[in-house]
Amino acid sequence: MTTTTDYGTWCNHGDRYNVSVEASILDAINGGDSDWQQRMETSGALDRIASDYRKAIDNVLPEGISIAGNEFIGLHHTDPDYTEEIGDFDIAGAIEDIDLFAIIERHDVDNA
Repeated sequence: MTTTTDYGTWCNHGDRYNVSVEASILDAINGGDSDWQQRMETSGALDRIASDYRKAIDNVLPEGISIAGNEFIGLHHTDPDYTEEIGDFDIAGAIEDIDLFAIIERHDVDNA
């Protein structure tokens, strides 16, 4: 049986100013024209951005750590599959390398 533990929240590792991935995305597009923001929301682009951003986050995390909602969950140090790589992994550093704006641009309704 796998034993897991909480590795922290989105606020701890992703964006200390927002409580969720989705809130960070809204913050990132906040400077855009209000009509464009509305089109992004009604077209489903924001949901696709969130999905792609979450996938990108999961892809940079080592096996044994994942994002679940707004929490990072990983193997507990007593789990037989736990490694020092997992314990020493810099979640925030890995997330910083993800280009959220490239993901937003890929789903921009004005680029469709």
